[in-house]
Amino acid sequence: MLNRFLDAVADRLAKEWLVIGAQSLVFWAGGFAALAWGTGRSPVDRLHALAPGAQALFASAALLAFVLSGAAVRRLTPVVLTFLEGYGWPGRLRRYGTARQEARRHRLRERWERLHAALGGAAQPVAPDTYDAFVRTDAALRRIPGAPERQLPTWVGNTLRAAELRPYQKYGLDAVKCWPHLWLVLPAEARDQIARARAALDSAVSALIWSAGFVVWTPWAGWAAPVAAVAATAVYHGALRRPCAVLADLLEASYDLHRTALYTALRWPLPTDPAHERESGRLLTAYLWRGSDAPVPVFTSSPGTPEPH
Repeated sequence: MLNRFLDAVADRLAKEWLVIGAQSLVFWAGGFAALAWGTGRSPVDRLHALAPGAQALFASAALLAFVLSGAAVRRLTPVVLTFLEGYGWPGRLRRYGTARQEARRHRLRERWERLHAALGGAAQPVAPDTYDAFVRTDAALRRIPGAPERQLPTWVGNTLRAAELRPYQKYGLDAVKCWPHLWLVLPAEARDQIARARAALDSAVSALIWSAGFVVWTPWAGWAAPVAAVAATAVYHGALRRPCAVLADLLEASYDLHRTALYTALRWPLPTDPAHERESGRLLTAYLWRGSDAPVPVFTSSPGTPEPH
């Protein structure tokens, strides 16, 4: 799971504490509104009724709660993202979610075949709507692993899992096992783009946590529960899916564009054709994972090293 490796990377970039602070501010402002609604008296009025020393103590406690809650959500974000992918689900719930994802993949596949046949067999130019529907269906189908046993019970999990599996399908490279090594040879711009995409995904997940957590104000205001449900649903479908898809595309593109840098850095002979590349990629993955004492393949010369005569 590449997200575990990217946690530290996003942590470096996600000194976007401004975003986290803004989310925390909205949460606590909504909480104060809920308290005022439920008690008929705002927290500010209660604060004014206290002695000056008690006011300072209350303000300090409120500031501490604001800071600690933001830090707690930041620490919780990778755990929640892992859960959103479908890891750690109870067996029955995981099977149910996976079955739904497989049924969705089956429907998409049937639709893809119908649209592909319409496009391929059309004697006249195809209507733009038909072509657009084919492109959308093809893109959605790529977000779900083809093998049912490799699928996860959520859209988020399958989107990232499909991106992790495709480098092996195309190049024989295990994306998870090779990723730390590839990361070190990626250009700075590519690393920055991936880190930013992961940070954006983390921000969306933290917004989801704050939205769902708004339910804690329900004892003071009954409207807090439906607001939490609507907000969490809106964040999941509106704010979380796009950065997830962007991150998945960038991870796959890293192998598409920069895998040869991994071969070169390891002095591994470059593949000569796609079929040879899949076999070479499997050997390279095994070499990185466990090493080898085999006499083949023969290492290439390092750049700038004169060839022996």
